Amino acid sequence: MNGTTIGRVVARLVKSSTAFNTLNLPPPIPIHFQRSPDFPQGDVRGIQGMDFQVVSGGAVIQVGTTPADGRIDVRVPPGGSSTVQLLFNTVVVAEYVVTVDPGALDPVNRIKGQQQRLRMLGYQIGHVGTDGDGVDGNQSLVFERSVLDFQTDQGLLADAVNPQTQPRLTVRAGV
Repeated sequence: MNGTTIGRVVARLVKSSTAFNTLNLPPPIPIHFQRSPDFPQGDVRGIQGMDFQVVSGGAVIQVGTTPADGRIDVRVPPGGSSTVQLLFNTVVVAEYVVTVDPGALDPVNRIKGQQQRLRMLGYQIGHVGTDGDGVDGNQSLVFERSVLDFQTDQGLLADAVNPQTQPRLTVRAGV
């Protein structure tokens, strides 16, 4: 038998088969556990050594420890969610529900679009908005601070969202 293993999912094709098997999984969602964006420049922001597990559909589908950059790749089933659980001595101490919103982001030239991208990149933009995620389309001191932090991190002039900042937000967020 030929086999491909991805996490705990196994696809097998019988050696004598004339058909093809395709394992169609959505791409993983990168999650970064990191210190605040205003952590001193030049220092590694990733939080290394946190034990975690990922649960989806009631089953543990991934177990591990965060690497130096704090990044883990989480599989989220289409239309569903996965839960990242942080562990201390095998006890769950924090949970993060990860879902994929198929809707498009607002344009980067609008405050809401900038907030969405900053949130995706891990910048603290507060807890206002209908979802409590800081995305509300309004100017605030917390939002302005996150813009300045992003600009500083990117080596841009830290003044306000300007023509150089918007394309950089788009590139860094991937959308």
